[in-house]
Amino acid sequence: MTRIDPIVRLAAGCAAFAGTALLGAVALAAQQPATPPQGPGLDLINERCGFCHTTNQVFTAHKTAAEWPALVQSMIDRGAELSPDEQKVMSDYLVANLATDKKAGATGH
Repeated sequence: MTRIDPIVRLAAGCAAFAGTALLGAVALAAQQPATPPQGPGLDLINERCGFCHTTNQVFTAHKTAAEWPALVQSMIDRGAELSPDEQKVMSDYLVANLATDKKAGATGH
């Protein structure tokens, strides 16, 4: 039977650990959204949505252009305080910046 040199075994272990750590870092980076664009919709999200959940939940949600306004309405139905004008500003911002079908290049609505 061939004996493996302890240095080779240590090097292999370090390489495996480094590979695992790199994959973990890539997965973590994929979960964190890019900095959202500035605008009045972002201001509303930061001011109103953080009362019940983190704004990160908003920015990591995968919704289509049709789903965002429905979700905003759902949050209003649950107690989020938005005027009709604010609801439109927030919905328009979410559709323009986060809609999954808009990012794919679809023109949608």
